[in-house]
Amino acid sequence: MIDDYLATHANSIKLRAQRTTVLASNIANADTPNYKARDMAFAEVLRDAGGASKFPAKKISLSTSNGSSAGMRITNNRHIAGYQSAGASAPLMYRQPDEASLDGNTVDKDMEQARFAENSVRYQASLEFIKSRVSGLIRALRSE
Repeated sequence: MIDDYLATHANSIKLRAQRTTVLASNIANADTPNYKARDMAFAEVLRDAGGASKFPAKKISLSTSNGSSAGMRITNNRHIAGYQSAGASAPLMYRQPDEASLDGNTVDKDMEQARFAENSVRYQASLEFIKSRVSGLIRALRSE
């Protein structure tokens, strides 16, 4: 019951966290030749996510531009294990640039930074919404 009560925002937080990673990667590779900016169709992915049960933990799997998969490896005992929710495996799409770059890079750094900031604000809003819902449940349990 509580999972259903919080599921939408819990899923939203997981997907926003993934999108933050994708957008940060785009910004970090703004000067990398032939790098293709990626993003996810957030509304569609969130709608498809449905309940929280669709987010079991699994190992990170990355796909390269040629479609082959490239898993993460731990090569040092100080590395953090690469586990994320299944929602984090949402399909990523390549963004179509407004202007073509001579080096083949499709990142518009200003647009990526704006998207990153918007995503961060929405992530924080979802956290605040869940916080208020949990506070409401606690008040109800205390009969306040």
